[in-house]
Order: sequence, then C-alpha cells, then structure tokens
Amino acid sequence: MKDGSAMHAADIRQLFPGLKDTIYLNTASMNVGCAPARAAYEQAVERWSTGRFDWREAEQAGEDARATFAEIVGATVEEIALVPAVSTAAGIVAANLPPAKRGENVVVAENEFTSNYFPWLLLRERGYEIRTLAPDAGVVAAEAYAHAADGGTRLIAVSAVNSANGYRADLAALSGIAARSGAWFFVDACQAAGAVLLDVVRDGVDFLASASHKFLLGSRGMGYLYVRSGLLEQLRPVVPGWKATRMPLESFYGPAMDLSQTASKLDVSLAWFPALADQAALRLFGRFGINALIERNAQLARHLQDALATHCPAFHPFPEQHRSTIVAVPLTDAEAVMARCRQANVVASVRAGRIRLALHFYNLEEELDLVAELIGRA
Repeated sequence: MKDGSAMHAADIRQLFPGLKDTIYLNTASMNVGCAPARAAYEQAVERWSTGRFDWREAEQAGEDARATFAEIVGATVEEIALVPAVSTAAGIVAANLPPAKRGENVVVAENEFTSNYFPWLLLRERGYEIRTLAPDAGVVAAEAYAHAADGGTRLIAVSAVNSANGYRADLAALSGIAARSGAWFFVDACQAAGAVLLDVVRDGVDFLASASHKFLLGSRGMGYLYVRSGLLEQLRPVVPGWKATRMPLESFYGPAMDLSQTASKLDVSLAWFPALADQAALRLFGRFGINALIERNAQLARHLQDALATHCPAFHPFPEQHRSTIVAVPLTDAEAVMARCRQANVVASVRAGRIRLALHFYNLEEELDLVAELIGRA
C-alpha cells in the first residue's frame, strides 16, 4: 500500500473489535489494544500458568520490536536500546553528562511532560544551569531555544509533539541550534512515533525515546531509545545486566563483563509479556506499511481540523507544519462538553482547559464529524 487512501477502514477496524461501540480519541494517553496484541498476552498467560512459558521466545520478540522501531524512526537496529519508559531513557542520557564546568547548561521548555523534564532538573545537583523556557500560548518556538542556547549548552531537550496541545516541533531547526552550541539533542517522541513521520538522520537527532503504549500500539512496560551511532562509544550503561552484554545468553554470571558495542549495552531487562504484545502490534505497521499508516493519520487529522473549523469558532489550528495527530480545542464549559462526550461513548481528555483529541489510524471520519459537532454544540 502506497498511501493512506489505500487503507480500508473495514480491514483496520476488524483488528480493533473493542471499538465497536466506542469513539476513542485518547491515544495520547494509551492506545486501544489490537486483537493480535491481546492474543499474544492471552497466549503468554496461558503458557505461564501451565509452566510452558518460553522466555527465549519473548527475548526474540524484543529483538523483532527493536528492529521495527528502528525502521519507524529511520535508524539502524544497532542504534536502538530497549528501555521501559522515556524517563528511563532520559535518565540514562542525563547520567552520561559529566559534572558541569562553569557556565554549562541544559535548555528545556517548562511545559515538557515530566519524563522529559525531571531528569534534566536533577542535573542542577551536578552543577548545570537548567534554562527553562516559558511557553507562549502553550508553544515554545525554535527561536526561544536559539535565544537561550549558547556555547555552554550541553543538551537541548524537546518533545517532537507536545502531549497537551499537539504542537509539532521543528526538529531540524532545533538540531541546528544544538549543533551550533555543541550540545546533545534529545527528543521525546512518545506522541510522535507511529503517529507522524520521523527521520532521526534527516533531522539530526542525537537521542530519541518513546514508550510503546501510545501510537506504537504496544502496551505499558516497553519503550525504545535511539542513540546516534557516533555517540555510542561515549555512553556507559547506568543499570547494566546480562542484557547489556555482547552475548547476553552467555553472560548470566561473572566474573567477566563484555559489554555490547551497540545501543543494546543500554538495555534494561526486558518485560517479557509486553515484548510479545509489542511484536504482535508492531507487525501492523508492516502489514499496512509505515508510510501508508502515517498518511492515513494525516488525512484523518485534516478531516478533524476541517470539521472543528466548521463547528467550533474558538478552534484555531497551528500552522500546517506544526500540526500532528493531537488536536486541542479551548472549552468554556469543560464539564458540559465532557458529559456530552461520555453520553455519546466518546473517550477523550482535558488538558489545560482544552479538550484533547488524539486520533490514530483506527478512527473513522464519521466519528470525527460527530465529535466536532458535540464540542461545538451550544
């Protein structure tokens, strides 16, 4: 399949039978479990409860998931570490920054999700100045990072897509700012990976992290950290175990420590059940095609934005280059709007006085029309 228009809604929806009576627009919190992932969990539980669980099969599932994530973000498999969460990934990177010299600093926006905020704040204890940028109407533009960064900036951290309002950052511009300062560039892609097009090489990203339980269709407990190959030699594991070694299946005991030469040296011990679910879920990207799935997301997002423009005068979308699959609409009476949504079996969230609508390829155009009408109703 070459584009999103070639994807048929019936083929998609049969993989998400739980959506029969639900309009789900909350993928920014957690995706809807697909039938293959559910089957993987059920089989794992059955085998576990009968003493027949094969952990080696689960380890291979993790390797398959690593390879698929690499393809989704435009990386090589050797550049991907398996971690449980973005906070873990950020913590690993933060731990690899040496004690600060005079004038060294980190630049991050105040409205970052805490997984991409708290690990950097803790660097104050090691002498870094943390330059936090205040948003303007929920947005921190690239120019603000350029103004804050200087020759002492050692790291710039940003979300590819802001989880509260869906603002999509200009990663290429931000990586240029980081490069001029000689800083590392860290990207939280939790709301972008699997939702919008990512290319770590094109955009000059040094580190990119994502959990799996949002647009990647997996479940809580699996996540990924991309490390640009040129930085791998500089990084040391923070919580190394047998998974961090060159030959994990031969490294259960000491005394030798032979660390991997790839990003897997940063691996955290794998959560086996979520790994099996991730393997099954990520196969959908191969089934439909990564580009086709992301193009369908873009088509749905345009449809929703057009519907909201018709029904909601208060809705003002971001410029097209900053749009994503998350759309936020200001509310004067959030309680009333959410009550109407619940009555219509619509699942969404409220963030900072706005209703947050996070769509994915499993949504339908008619669902988006109904939700826009519900929000706009006086």
